[in-house]
Amino acid sequence: MRQLLLFFFSHRLLVLARWDLHFMRLRLRNFLRRKHAAIRKRAASARPMYLNLGSGPRGISDLNWINVDGYPDKNVDFLLDFTRPLPFAERSLDGVFCEHVFEHFTQDDGERLARELKRCLRPTGTLRIIVPDAERVMRAYFEEPNWLAERRQAATAGEAINSYFRQRYDHHFLYDWPTMQRMLQRAGFATVVRSSYKVGQLSKEIVLDAPPYECESLYVEASPSTS
Repeated sequence: MRQLLLFFFSHRLLVLARWDLHFMRLRLRNFLRRKHAAIRKRAASARPMYLNLGSGPRGISDLNWINVDGYPDKNVDFLLDFTRPLPFAERSLDGVFCEHVFEHFTQDDGERLARELKRCLRPTGTLRIIVPDAERVMRAYFEEPNWLAERRQAATAGEAINSYFRQRYDHHFLYDWPTMQRMLQRAGFATVVRSSYKVGQLSKEIVLDAPPYECESLYVEASPSTS
């Protein structure tokens, strides 16, 4: 069947169609099972309440955390389509941790998601975003090409840098610090600061940084209010 489909359609089209169908089924299932009401109830069940957005296999089993992802995995509490409005009440979250998620969206969709997170955060809440650092990747192409190729298990540094920016249709936009700062400011965040691995400048409670990402990542924190 796969070969027959590839005879008529491109691999890219089939991959994108598979994603679209997955999230269409997910949205329908959430609607029929009233999952959004369950999520809002869960978010109101404890204070403080933190969101692990795109938790993957590193969801936290804790009453003060809600773990959401687009695909089922360990400790994932709810499945959501992040391109749609999030089912959280306004100002219902004290913090959001989001690691290596935003690069999977276009810049416009990333800004829409950031606006949604700002809406959901309490004025004193904090958003912690970790993404591949475009500046680090591009510097490595010139200064550490062997490290870059090894890091991405690529034959050449050129292949490696393409994998960061594309990742087989999965990556859509890579951020450097000025671009991320401007995007979050446009999304309405009053305070945007550059942070670092395992360092929480605005909030220590949402620092869940994964060690494998340290060498390649940009760490940013943002708050709806001024610091």
